Amino acid sequence: MAKYLVYIETIGDPITLKGPVAHVPALPGAAARGKTVEEAKEAIRTAVEEYLSLLRDVGEPVPKASEDIHLEFQEASTTTFLTDYDALRPNEMDTLFRWMAISRQELMDLVKKLPEDAFKWKSGGDAQSIGDIICHMAEADLWYTERLKQWPEVPLFRLAATRSVALERLRALSEADRAKVTVYESQEWTPRKVMRRMLEHEREHIGTIQLTLAALSSHPLGGLDAE
Repeated sequence: MAKYLVYIETIGDPITLKGPVAHVPALPGAAARGKTVEEAKEAIRTAVEEYLSLLRDVGEPVPKASEDIHLEFQEASTTTFLTDYDALRPNEMDTLFRWMAISRQELMDLVKKLPEDAFKWKSGGDAQSIGDIICHMAEADLWYTERLKQWPEVPLFRLAATRSVALERLRALSEADRAKVTVYESQEWTPRKVMRRMLEHEREHIGTIQLTLAALSSHPLGGLDAE
């Protein structure tokens, strides 16, 4: 049986304005929200199963599909969890870099062959376009690694440029840096938390892009599939 501790974040991070968020520190990138704590608990089980399936398909050493999954829940009143304070070991950094590459490849497979109009299309209201989401993700890579610069206007070019800088910054962390705690706008940050949030953030927006593509397929612009 695979057992995972799940933190339910209920206050603090701007992400929680839309409802509590469930995080799985042992599976950085597995996160889910709900309008209530109970909805977040239900959503995180699906998120864990889908994330493990993705990692399993590319050969990562994660629990087999036949293993039962047990989730232990703990509500958190802070955005920095106890596990975030553990210094990152080199082998863990290597694993997280691989997972970041796996997640980024899934994103690229979704959008790399879309025509330009598909990046600009919006489903209506205040919805973001795929291009808007990708530019936001590019900015987030820099926000998480505290690096600022002017970046290309083309969404996919910007995404590639910012990830390159973010990874360079993370790889340059010394052993002492990997255990360091910094404070930014009253919140505590550690390298482990930064990499966890980068993965969670990308996974969340991959889901949003998938929904946008599904809506786009039935739109007059339709027939725009990434083939």
